Amino acid sequence: MHKSLLLFISLLLCFTPVTYAYQDESVEPFRWDRQTTEKLKKSKVPIYVPTVVATSAITRRIGQLFVSQLDVNKDHYLFRISRSRHQKLVNRNNLLPYDELTMSAGTLPVYRKKPFATSDMFEKPEGSFTFRGYHVDYYLDKNILIWNHSNWEYIVWARNPNHAINIMERMMLCLNNDATPVPDATRGQFVTFETKEGVISDAGWSYDKEKLWYILTGRNTPEQLVKVLNSIVKLDTK
Repeated sequence: MHKSLLLFISLLLCFTPVTYAYQDESVEPFRWDRQTTEKLKKSKVPIYVPTVVATSAITRRIGQLFVSQLDVNKDHYLFRISRSRHQKLVNRNNLLPYDELTMSAGTLPVYRKKPFATSDMFEKPEGSFTFRGYHVDYYLDKNILIWNHSNWEYIVWARNPNHAINIMERMMLCLNNDATPVPDATRGQFVTFETKEGVISDAGWSYDKEKLWYILTGRNTPEQLVKVLNSIVKLDTK
């Protein structure tokens, strides 16, 4: 009995550090149930989904993750991942889910060349500078910064130039210079903007020379969004 107990403790000590080494408090795994994936497969659009969702200690207290909206047709699909609100945390008459992210896929309207039209609002940059080896164009008195790398366009929109520089540096630090944010994407756009609630990011990308666009929006910091985009996988539709 004594030897068995020692063996159990030894195994526990060996495996516990490994368990915690893979935990990431900024994102949370999301499991796709068979019923949802079968509905997604009804679309002729190649199905890509994230396998993690942005999280925090506060949002995890709100409730469990679930698919709160699912719209699917042969040429388009959209889903929203939300959190179910615990009864104790909200008024019983206000039990709306807490939305975490929305993702859609399909063709863009003819008048839109990109998923987000931010850079198309400006005809010519006011100036440019080099930052961490990147050529950066600026607009709106340096409140908006735009640079390109590996067929991806990166956009920062902040309240003042100092905030814009700080946010841009955050983005560059969390991005891998040798890879695109979404595995196998041929082109994309990563937009980060400052709000009263904090800094949030959205992204759009294409796998097929921009015939189809995948767009993901939600409550993501730049650091969280990179991890969510890195987790994108293709569902087997066979």
